[in-house]
Amino acid sequence: MAAASLAVLLLGCAAPGTGGDDAQAIPTSTSASPTALAKPAAPRADAPPNHADNNGWKRRRELSAADQRTGQKLAARIRPKLEALRAAGDFAPASTQRVLLDLGITADAIEVTAMRTPIGQETTPPPGAVYAVRFADVGCVIGDVRPERVMVEVRGSAAEFGCLEPFSH
Repeated sequence: MAAASLAVLLLGCAAPGTGGDDAQAIPTSTSASPTALAKPAAPRADAPPNHADNNGWKRRRELSAADQRTGQKLAARIRPKLEALRAAGDFAPASTQRVLLDLGITADAIEVTAMRTPIGQETTPPPGAVYAVRFADVGCVIGDVRPERVMVEVRGSAAEFGCLEPFSH
C-alpha cells in the first residue's frame, strides 16, 4: 500500500500539461503488485515479534581464527585448575578467583560471582561459581564450577556488558 501511495503521489506531482491528457495521467488502479510490498518476517512461533531487536544487546563479537586459538589455549590452562578445585569440593567464588590469579591472569581481566538462585525458587543459591576471563580485548573464557561439572567456553565479548551477561530477571 505504501508503494502504491508513493507512486500515486509522484504521478500526481507532474507539472500540468506534461502528461498529455492530464485526466489519463492519473492511474485508475492503486493496487500494488505483491512483489512490490515488503512482507515483515514472521516471528518464531515461540518468540515475541521483536525478540531479536529486544535482545540485540546480547550479541557477541565474532572471533577471528587467531583470537579463537588464543582463547582455546587460555581455556586449556584454566580447565585443569578448575577441575582440581571441583575435585577438592571447593566451589567458593573466592577460590575460583584465586585459581585464576595463580595462573597469572590479571585481576582486571577476571570476573567471578556466586551462582544465582534459580528464578522462581526461594531457596539458597546452589554451590558454585560463575567466572569470566577477558582476553585480547575481544574474547572471553566463561563458565562455571559446580559439584557436577566444570564448564569452560570460549566466546566473543559483547559491546554492552563484556563477558558475563548481567542478571536481568
